[in-house]
Amino acid sequence: MFNRLFSKKEHAIDHRNSSDRYIYSSTSKLTPDEVQDYWVKVAQKLVVGTMNSVDHTAERIFILLSFEEKASSMDIFFQMDGQLRMWNDLDDEDHKREISHNLISQAPNIVKQVNCLYDSVDMTRIAYSQIQFEFESKAWYLHDITQDSVEAQLDKDPAFLKWFDDVSKDIDGLPLDSKQKITWGPFKPV
Repeated sequence: MFNRLFSKKEHAIDHRNSSDRYIYSSTSKLTPDEVQDYWVKVAQKLVVGTMNSVDHTAERIFILLSFEEKASSMDIFFQMDGQLRMWNDLDDEDHKREISHNLISQAPNIVKQVNCLYDSVDMTRIAYSQIQFEFESKAWYLHDITQDSVEAQLDKDPAFLKWFDDVSKDIDGLPLDSKQKITWGPFKPV
């Protein structure tokens, strides 16, 4: 799923030299806006892949991606039938296998690629990124925590569990078709 996304960057201006189409090309000079746009497209692909991995049965999706290069990780939880569930607590073994093999295992590749691109344009790297998606309204939100922010110092596992708890409180009474951002938990200042 990610191979095409990570291997090529199409240039609308000149398609004559195919080596210019690779994102790693030393002759290709990206702008910070292009790098940010690229990351947004990767995040959108994560949403699509996550939704597909559970056969479109999730009402809401929540993803936390840790960009620590030596310990990159992806944590996912879902709202299904009104209840929040961690991906590895799902009942369907096929869904868990799909998530493990096609999403969780891609975290190191995603992190390496995005870090490399951010470095190439001297942008501050992302420490954590959070993604929310609501199936009914198709609303999705991306929240990046850069390495220079206070929240970048959070210990990922306790912060992730706190986010899960905060979301569980936030979704009570929130209609499934709302286009309202749900809490980012401890990853965003009040």
